[in-house]
Amino acid sequence: MILVEESKLIFASLESLIRQLSQMEFCKPLSILNQSSISQHVRHILEFYQEFLLGLQRGEIDFDARKRSSQLEEDKEFALEFLTLLQKEMLGIIKDHPIAIRVSTHEKEVRPLLTSSSFRELAYCNEHSIHHMAILKIALNHSFPNVIVSEGFGIAFSTQHVNQLAVTC
Repeated sequence: MILVEESKLIFASLESLIRQLSQMEFCKPLSILNQSSISQHVRHILEFYQEFLLGLQRGEIDFDARKRSSQLEEDKEFALEFLTLLQKEMLGIIKDHPIAIRVSTHEKEVRPLLTSSSFRELAYCNEHSIHHMAILKIALNHSFPNVIVSEGFGIAFSTQHVNQLAVTC
């Protein structure tokens, strides 16, 4: 399934990034990120996929109920192991099916349950990841210019396609 393939590309990009960072760089609060760290953004991305997979098992996805693991933020090697585990679990995603999704509103107590599909929510995870990767790329260019990420890191696939067309014209 193409969305799983896109997830694998995202995971590979994140793995490459994490491997280039020292433990200190991974966890360091950065002023350009309002004192959050690369690791906090990585945790945030990975936990969306974790909640997606757990939600498929439960029959309801609630991205606000994700774990928020301090170990993912504090331990680079654990983050790499967790990423490998997610990659393996994603291989089981082969068929689209209806899924309920719990969403937040501006009123804390109002959290409607909507109908969606597993592939739609996986597409959301991928797009959400790319958004955070764009933020990470800004932080990396500012704080760790020695770190090399792929040309498409943090750029939506649709934008990459448009940019490719512009080059060929």
